[in-house]
Amino acid sequence: MKREDSQHWPAPKKLFRRWRRRKNKLLANLPALLERCRATGRAELVHELRVALRRLRFYLRLGRPLLGGEDVTRFLRWARRISRASGPVRDLDVALEWLQGRCHAEEVSERILEKRARAWQRFAALLKMPGKTLLDRLQKNKNGAKVRDKLAKRYKKIESRIRSDVCGDATAFFKFNEEQQHQVRRLLRRWRYQREIGLRRRNAGKDKLLSVLIELQEATGVRQNLILVEDALKCFRSLPYINDLCCALSVEQALATDRIRAAFRALSPFCPKGA
Repeated sequence: MKREDSQHWPAPKKLFRRWRRRKNKLLANLPALLERCRATGRAELVHELRVALRRLRFYLRLGRPLLGGEDVTRFLRWARRISRASGPVRDLDVALEWLQGRCHAEEVSERILEKRARAWQRFAALLKMPGKTLLDRLQKNKNGAKVRDKLAKRYKKIESRIRSDVCGDATAFFKFNEEQQHQVRRLLRRWRYQREIGLRRRNAGKDKLLSVLIELQEATGVRQNLILVEDALKCFRSLPYINDLCCALSVEQALATDRIRAAFRALSPFCPKGA
């Protein structure tokens, strides 16, 4: 199979500008996003908040040497706590989305909505910002040629490590347990973010590797969501129509597995030789 030359090292100055701009935009928008999420509890806002926190964790880890290490640690601790607390709510939202519009799903949906309401109350109580002064400090960072070079070197190091780890896990993905598969998904997400920040926005849609990473991240995400649905349905085995829902779920799980295999095949030309 022909190997793709996908190494892409952006100029330090351009990388720095993209990193600073995207980091600061997320930090500036975070208080309003959190407030909208807390005020409405809507599923799409819970998901948007989780994605924003993932991206912020990535940007802050990447630029840690340019920021106050203590501030970064404090924010990451807060962000992880919020993300973990949102998990039960998001899991139930995934199940509700899958059940929407399906035959005989009304009773199951109603019971899951009750669980979701209780999970939301617990999560909403934790939705508090870590402090405006902390966010303000994180929007400030060191500058200068040496600092930009340091960021670029860190970018290259992380990119190479993620590429090696993900490609080494590709053929073994379906042999992994749930936690190991989750780790692969985290690495895919970080690789995608790495690739995005290294490209100009207008070039991102043309980048072959980024397209493959997005497809693989989405494919593994779909499969994980179906696992969450399966877990949610286990509580309703006594219902007479549950078998119909489980059969529909099994068909989608098989399709998701095929999609992941195809996506890993598409990734292989971008992997280091021998991975």
